[in-house]
Amino acid sequence: MTDYIPFKDGKEIEWLELNLLKTGRPMSKAIITSLSNDKEEEIVTSWISELMLRSSILNEPYYEFNGGTISPLLNWEKIPEYFLCLYFDYFGASGNLNGTKLFEKISAIALQNFIGGEIYTLGFPSAMNLNSYLDEIADKCNEKRGIQAHSDYKDDGVDVICYKTLGDKRSSNLYVLLQCAAGIHWNKKKSIELDRWCTYIFWYRKNIITSISTVEYIQEDKWQKNTSDYGMILDRTRINNLYYNNIDSTLQKEVSEWCTTLDIV
Repeated sequence: MTDYIPFKDGKEIEWLELNLLKTGRPMSKAIITSLSNDKEEEIVTSWISELMLRSSILNEPYYEFNGGTISPLLNWEKIPEYFLCLYFDYFGASGNLNGTKLFEKISAIALQNFIGGEIYTLGFPSAMNLNSYLDEIADKCNEKRGIQAHSDYKDDGVDVICYKTLGDKRSSNLYVLLQCAAGIHWNKKKSIELDRWCTYIFWYRKNIITSISTVEYIQEDKWQKNTSDYGMILDRTRINNLYYNNIDSTLQKEVSEWCTTLDIV
């Protein structure tokens, strides 16, 4: 059993999913118990129930449940974007700039699939300063520029802007300001300072949604708190359901190649 990813308390469901998608093999209660340092059967059963619950939220099933055995219906190569999210949730994203940039792209495509319209990414692939970005996005959205952003602000908490105009070259359109958080401590990030963003560009708060994307699956007991802090949440399951509605084949190839560099694959 040396090809299984080592068990870690606190991330039991991610551990199960990573191993199922990595190996492509079923995992019985006996295997799970053995690999998880002989946890009690009742605890292992609760993990399986939780994975069943999370799986029911996905647009299509990735696992089949038969008594105490979980069988993967595909492997990570079919859903590398989802695998990337699992990997970062389990191992963290610190020091992995290429992977976090890929997560930003995945989040942007997922949001675009949901809203429609266009996506505008700050900081990648170009490296303009924030005021240059603001000039461009204001022009694209037919909005008036306001004050200059402070030179200390790299992106002022916003990684992607999704906008949907009404096509008449006028202001007052739909905007989503998204911050992408691939790290373990995503909920320690400051929320987007919308008051400041509404001075950079003279768009109105009623036209703007703030949002955050995270590699984590957010459980119900934490959902309301995080929604009140950050606005619309795109957690791992939402990203999955939105992204795979219209896959970006070029991005999927990039993510697949990145996944092959991981020491667990």
